[in-house]
Amino acid sequence: MKDKKKFVIFAHSGTYDKLYQIITLAITAASMGRETYVFLFFWALKRFVNDEFDVTRLSAEFGEEGGRLSKRIQEINPISLNEILHEVRRAGNLKVYACTAAVKLMELEEAKVKSRVDDILGLTTLLEIADGAETQLFI
Repeated sequence: MKDKKKFVIFAHSGTYDKLYQIITLAITAASMGRETYVFLFFWALKRFVNDEFDVTRLSAEFGEEGGRLSKRIQEINPISLNEILHEVRRAGNLKVYACTAAVKLMELEEAKVKSRVDDILGLTTLLEIADGAETQLFI
């Protein structure tokens, strides 16, 4: 039997447009049977741990267009990204890990982080998991 294809996302950004891409790509890959991993760093980690994936905070660079996009997202896609993500994670094909250093740098409480992710891992372990992945994205 052929090994499952591996799909890895290195999630760094905390703006909603990027979080939306991280979640939708991860749940799609997992739903397609890919062994899917999301590695959380910096602002993506902070928003994930604080259950803020559904807050439509966009970068100021988007200006008025960002405000319109926020409204469209809420109208068109009222489904919670958090709910979808947790549902797909329960199926077991999607793992979410926090970077040890990022937890410390973002001054997050380790127990709270551990309650939201599959584990807190160092870069060496994250890179070992990512090794051989058919797809690796940095968002």
